[in-house]
Amino acid sequence: MRKENDILETTLSIAENGYAEAYRFLLDAYEKNPENHGAQTLYFLACLAGGANMPEKALGWMRKAIIDNGWWYRPEVLEDDDLGLLKNDSEYISLKSVSDHRYAEAVSKAKERFSWEKKTADNLFLAVHGNTQNGQTARNDWKPLFGEKDRWQIETIQSAEPDGYGTYRWSYDMVSYLPVAKAMEKIQNEGYEKIICGGFSAGCDMLLRTVLFTPACCDMLVLQSPWIPILQDYAEDCVHAVQQKSIALRIFCGSNDNCLPMAERLYAAANKKGLNVQFEIQKNSRHQFPEEMYTLEDLL
Repeated sequence: MRKENDILETTLSIAENGYAEAYRFLLDAYEKNPENHGAQTLYFLACLAGGANMPEKALGWMRKAIIDNGWWYRPEVLEDDDLGLLKNDSEYISLKSVSDHRYAEAVSKAKERFSWEKKTADNLFLAVHGNTQNGQTARNDWKPLFGEKDRWQIETIQSAEPDGYGTYRWSYDMVSYLPVAKAMEKIQNEGYEKIICGGFSAGCDMLLRTVLFTPACCDMLVLQSPWIPILQDYAEDCVHAVQQKSIALRIFCGSNDNCLPMAERLYAAANKKGLNVQFEIQKNSRHQFPEEMYTLEDLL
């Protein structure tokens, strides 16, 4: 069964040619397996309906998400232009107020979560989620990499910054990456034969910031669909830090992913410096993991 993120990426692709068609596609996917779709799907349905000039349907999806399901969203996403038809609607204003209150409450209680408790295998893989995801998403995304290999322990670090109901995000600043740094530093001297850190999207930026700005180290960084704005100001510094710490670099990015220019830039800079770097462009793929996951042997 396809993951929610993959269905949403397909929806975005269809939406480039028309919101109405994308709405029908996502609605069909949702109705077939509603239990496999969360707050992001209902938000997409609302935005697509709004963009397709169906304000009542858009309002209905927001009502279902916030009132029926008890979910909430980051305040700014409810100000999206696709929901512009609802901005003066009294019910929508009320729904947004409920959501905003829940968000503020979640922010006040949020803490980073590092799943690691003790060493249970010879090698460690630390997975860092992307925005609108969480630690469990990261574990599920990376688990196929290892198959039945029991010499590897998979752990996750989850952001302390809520994104929406059940999901979290990383900000591109000098604070948000610190939970990743603390997690990497905590397991540094636990006696693992090999430590690999894998990031998806914004998680890649957090890993690069950690390697650049802290003493934390690992044997390899695996960057999938890397959204890495840190390159704007620190491209050479990032590559130098990776080189100084003798970290191998593996970069994967879809051919239809907006992250591709950043991935190419990082690879070019690392390759120019002679780093242990490999780069694969995944054909016909957007901002997602590949349908057929690469293997651990492909990385090592």
